[in-house]
Amino acid sequence: MGLGLVSGLNLYATVLTVGLGIRLGLITLNPEMSGLAVLSNPYVLIAAGVIYLIEFFADKIPWIDSIWDSIHTFIRPLGAALIGAAAIGAVEPQTAVIAALCAGVSLSGHSVKAGTRLLANHSPEPFSNIALSLIEDCLVVVGSWLALSHPAIMVTIVAIFLIAFIWFAPKAFRLMRVEYLASLALLKKFYLLAKQYVQSFGQPRLAAVGAEFSVPVDVVDPAVDDKNSDDVPEHILHRLDKAGSRGRRFFIRSTAGKGVKKLRHSVGYLQIDDDSLLFVTKRMFRLRDHQIERSTIEDIQLKKGLVFDRLIIRADGKLQQFYFFKDIANRSSRAYEILQAQNRAR
Repeated sequence: MGLGLVSGLNLYATVLTVGLGIRLGLITLNPEMSGLAVLSNPYVLIAAGVIYLIEFFADKIPWIDSIWDSIHTFIRPLGAALIGAAAIGAVEPQTAVIAALCAGVSLSGHSVKAGTRLLANHSPEPFSNIALSLIEDCLVVVGSWLALSHPAIMVTIVAIFLIAFIWFAPKAFRLMRVEYLASLALLKKFYLLAKQYVQSFGQPRLAAVGAEFSVPVDVVDPAVDDKNSDDVPEHILHRLDKAGSRGRRFFIRSTAGKGVKKLRHSVGYLQIDDDSLLFVTKRMFRLRDHQIERSTIEDIQLKKGLVFDRLIIRADGKLQQFYFFKDIANRSSRAYEILQAQNRAR
């Protein structure tokens, strides 16, 4: 379970640490753990070393680390389960139990790491990512050594971690959900762009002389009206309709960020109309909303990012943020233009 916890932070560093430790004689396995000797196989070490080098650099780049974590949401727990099964060696009923425990602890560790990284990615500087990555690498090395050399100490650490995780779990899984949805949205955008690019070959294109090359994309402009309400789930749309609105409306899927009290990291829909911004989400099995009156808005900024576009609103002297997923229609820019135009009109 100790190895499962550190595998949730960095699976390849765990395999590399244990494998090299065994091969160099720095780690002596108990007879009951002799199955872990497979990690010292040269082929295993080479594979783990190569992928660890890739992760070493990917883990220090903002948002790339979150995409990497998304990909490894299932890989790390499965790897931890295999390590647990290898440690037992014999095919016995307790092997499946221990493998499942290792996978569960690994998923917990991965969730905390992914959530912490997502929070760090919202900071404007890249140094926090680098510092967190280096700390995690050190924890993997120390944790792997403790798990095999001083298991009593490590199991105490795991128990304390799991108790703390019970409190952190809802926050961690909300962050993981946001990370997962953002990665899917980004991949979908790349796929649709590639598809449009392929389909554009052989078709006549009109371009002004000296204009930059652009890929023609058939996108319905999400104008400021209700025609894009088909994208909003019916129960959310009903809540928005019930709240009332004035004039034409614009809808965009988003995540509540810093400053949105009690709804931070919740995924929902933001409605923009002539009078207000209304964010509706489902939290704790019921619909919740957060409203910002247009008359209280003092400043609006949109900051583009790799995975999210961040809308920063200053209203009544307080900052509130919403994160927009990437899409081919570039709705985040459209939402910003609408807000800016309405503010100038006021």
